[in-house]
Amino acid sequence: MKVEDLYPGVRKVIARTPRLPFAHRFLLPVSRLVYNVAAATKLPDGIIVSIASMNGVDVRVFEPNARTSNGAILWMFGGGHWAGKPSHLNAIAGFAARELGVPIYVPSYRLAPRHPFPADLEDCHAVWKHLVENVERLKFDPDRIALAGNSAGGGLAAALSQKIRDEGGAQPIAQCLLYPMLDDRTAADRSLDQINHFIWNNKANYEAWRAYLSPHKPGAEIIPDYAAAGRCLDLAGLPSTWIGICDLDLFCAENEDYSERLTVAGVECEVYRVEGVPHAFEVLAPDTHIAIDFQRSAIDFLRRALNVHE
Repeated sequence: MKVEDLYPGVRKVIARTPRLPFAHRFLLPVSRLVYNVAAATKLPDGIIVSIASMNGVDVRVFEPNARTSNGAILWMFGGGHWAGKPSHLNAIAGFAARELGVPIYVPSYRLAPRHPFPADLEDCHAVWKHLVENVERLKFDPDRIALAGNSAGGGLAAALSQKIRDEGGAQPIAQCLLYPMLDDRTAADRSLDQINHFIWNNKANYEAWRAYLSPHKPGAEIIPDYAAAGRCLDLAGLPSTWIGICDLDLFCAENEDYSERLTVAGVECEVYRVEGVPHAFEVLAPDTHIAIDFQRSAIDFLRRALNVHE
């Protein structure tokens, strides 16, 4: 993958962004530290941020100055299941909360390798249950809660949707998945190691999945249910979905496959594909028109799903 493949508007910033050594497990503390600094985003005006405890999980709450809808969003941050933190979503969660007039809840879920699957999914599920069980106090409609997530957080949102569907009861009205990390079998295809993907390559992907799935290996014939959302055989009955795909992203093929399978299963699925950009491009080049359009498409989908009037 060459610099010339990048869309001109993002070429300079992407080209000078180093690939962190996530492929080397012993350098994980350093990679995590650098990532947590580099992935910081700015909170927009008009948002009140607080920390709440929900079923034992700390949650970063983005509250607009004025609510204009009785909906809510449970949003999961990214970081390969082993890095990241809720404040990384300051920009997009804050923008969405302000634009949609709804509160957004971002769980501070546990991370691998210290806490492999199902720790993070359990944390997100615990927050979901708290939201559903406290709708009167929190003042929103239990039938108007959407799920969202970026990267590994997108994979968590997809897996959480599957788990909630299988359990029955209140269901999310929609899921908004930004370049989601869905399938460990991508990591198991070691031929992809030869492609020098920008931002997140397959060597890092393999180590992240290996830490997350422990003691299972990426690509194993059998892994636990919900550990990799892309492995789910039956996608029928899932909520309407938006998937943002970056064509130079390692996850591009698995994202396309998931969107196609959702459609075949009868799930309404909207795909927004951006050409010439890698994984998480909008975080690195937030002021470009393609980043603005990308995020606007996701927010507009959530607006329609939550029936929010402009």
